[in-house]
Formats: sequence, structure tokens, C-alpha cells
Amino acid sequence: MKSLFKHSLILFLSVSLVSCGDKDGDPMAPDDNVMVVGQIDVLKSGTLSAQSSTNTQGMVSLVKDASGKYFVQLSDTFTTKFSTGTVTVYLATSQTLNPNSASTYQLVSIVGKPGEQFFALPGLPDAKLTHAIIWCGAAAIPFGFAKLD
Repeated sequence: MKSLFKHSLILFLSVSLVSCGDKDGDPMAPDDNVMVVGQIDVLKSGTLSAQSSTNTQGMVSLVKDASGKYFVQLSDTFTTKFSTGTVTVYLATSQTLNPNSASTYQLVSIVGKPGEQFFALPGLPDAKLTHAIIWCGAAAIPFGFAKLD
């Protein structure tokens, strides 16, 4: 019985990981036209720790450009398990995303490629958002997190 449960769980997780790639009709597609103006100031940053057997690595930073706009920046060394498709970036109050408590996170964007990227924010995020999380919503599992200091 335990063996059947274990195999069923592995099958479920495998199917869930593959389903992260389905972004048809997803309204949160990243904006590849984000324009960062001039020099950027790094306000907070942290190194990603991989989770859920992914290869997530790189850095996440909260930055401000010369025009006063705020962004989440993924470093040029950023990568994650892109074989599963797109994943999502969140800012959160801890290293664990709680999708049932909207006051504990801020959605940033979908990210679908490795390397340096900037995601525009509507303003300076709330100070209580101390972590960045790389998340696969379809499987409801974390791919990585970084404490922003």
C-alpha cells in the first residue's frame, strides 16, 4: 500500500511539474519591453536557494533606476527548471509562499527564460516583503527562494 501511494505521489508531482509549462491564455506574461533608465541602485538583494529538486540559482534584487522606478532584477546567473515551462516570481513575507493569505505576498511576474531580467513594480514594495520566491503555481511547489537584505 505504501509503495502504491509513493508511486502515485511521484506520478502526480511529475505531471504537475510538466503542467507548469502551460501558459496559454495566461494574463501575467512577462513584459519584454521593460525599460530601465540609467544607473540602478540595489536596495536589497539575496542569493536563491533551490527547492523541490530544481537547479534554481542566481540572485534576486530590488532595484531603483535613475527615473525613480522600482524593479525586481534577476541576475545574469539566474536559472531554474525551465524544462517545466514558465514559473512565477513573488515577493513574500517569508521563504514560504502562502497563496491563501494575500497580505503575505505580492505577485511580480512570470519568468520564462534564464539570465538577467527586470520586472517593473508599481512602487516601492511594502517593507514586510523580505523574500523573493520562484514558484510553480500549477504544481503549487516552490522552485527557490532568496532572503532580501
